[in-house]
Amino acid sequence: MMCGPLRVPAPPLNRSAQPPGRPKAGPAPSGGSAAASAASVGASSRGFTLLEVLVALAVVAIALLAAMRAAGGVADNAQRYRMTVLAEQCAQNFLVDQRLSKTFLAVGQSTSACTQANVPFTVAVDVMPTPNPNFRRVQVNVLDASGWSAWQVVTIIGNL
Repeated sequence: MMCGPLRVPAPPLNRSAQPPGRPKAGPAPSGGSAAASAASVGASSRGFTLLEVLVALAVVAIALLAAMRAAGGVADNAQRYRMTVLAEQCAQNFLVDQRLSKTFLAVGQSTSACTQANVPFTVAVDVMPTPNPNFRRVQVNVLDASGWSAWQVVTIIGNL
């Protein structure tokens, strides 16, 4: 994979030579026609063949496709990260609300709606008993609109 611009060396400048496509000054070569003279001028000029141009174009196209895939992956990761951060906010908000309410959570399952930055989430809470009756194991699972689990947190909440 190339890591820089494609550099093609330019032909050396010959300041004493005539520009390509211009007939040479002076009499035409003896025994030759004007068409033969023009063909010899074209043959001596330098350039790229069609095959070389097509290969270079294919290399550039492949490099651009790889760059576009990388840019698309970055955009997808940014969106996924945004959803994860918003879902984490929903989970943390639920846990803070429970701690501030100073009510002991009942064992069982419940769901509630949460919206962060105009993105709707569903907060699924599973409260389970622990060997110590003064504590509860709380599992908070935040789902996005499609049902994908965007964030999960498990914590222990005590009876204050």
